Amino acid sequence: MAKVGDFREILVEVAGEMGIDMPEDRIALFEAYRDTLLLWNSKMNLVSLQSEVDLPVRHILDSLTLLPFLPAGGVRLLDIGSGAGFPAIPLKIFRPDLQMTLLEASRKKCSFLKEVIRKLGLKDITVMHCRLESLLARDVPPAFDMIVSRATFKMKELLVHALPLLKPGGILAAMKGPGLEEEIEALDTMKIKDFRILNDHSFTLPLTGDRRRIVLVDKPR
Repeated sequence: MAKVGDFREILVEVAGEMGIDMPEDRIALFEAYRDTLLLWNSKMNLVSLQSEVDLPVRHILDSLTLLPFLPAGGVRLLDIGSGAGFPAIPLKIFRPDLQMTLLEASRKKCSFLKEVIRKLGLKDITVMHCRLESLLARDVPPAFDMIVSRATFKMKELLVHALPLLKPGGILAAMKGPGLEEEIEALDTMKIKDFRILNDHSFTLPLTGDRRRIVLVDKPR
C-alpha cells in the first residue's frame, strides 16, 4: 500500500488497480500538473484538496475513467466548465491526438489552464473564456464529436445546452456522482428528442470508495 502523501506512489498504485498503464513520461507530466495546481491553488480556489488522495485519485484518476469511452482518432472534444482542468488535462495527457477545447467562465481559471498547457507542452488544446450560453448564441456555433462535463450541470440542463453543439453521431459524457435517478427521470419531459442514453456506467474509485457514474448520451445521425 502506498504511503499517504506520496503522490507518485498513490497515482501509480491506484492506476494499476484500475488497469491504467502509467509510464514514466506520463507520471512526469502529472507531477508538473500537480506542482502548478498546488501553486495556483494557494492563491485562488481552484479545487478542494482535503487529503493526500484527493488530487491523484478523486481528480486525476477519476478523470481517466472516461478513457474507455473516448472515440478513436483525433476527434474534436469540448470540456464544459473545465475549472482546474478535470477531466480535460488528464485525458489530453493520455490521448495527445484529441483536439480539445476547454470552456471556462472564470478568467482566473482560464489563466491557470493556459499556464498548465504551457508548462506541460500540450498541443491542439484551446482555452475559451466563455459561458456555454454565449457559445450557443454565436451565429455559427462550433460543432464537436464529443462533449464532456464533470459535475457542472444537471442532466436536463446539460442536454438542452450541449446537444446543439454536438455533431450528429457524436457523444455527450456526463461525469456524475451517485443518486441520478431524478435527473434521469426528468429527461422524459424534454421536448428535445434527438438523443438517446447509450450507457449508464456506475463504478467505485479505489482507495477512497467514492461512487461515480458516467452517463453517455449520443445524437443519432
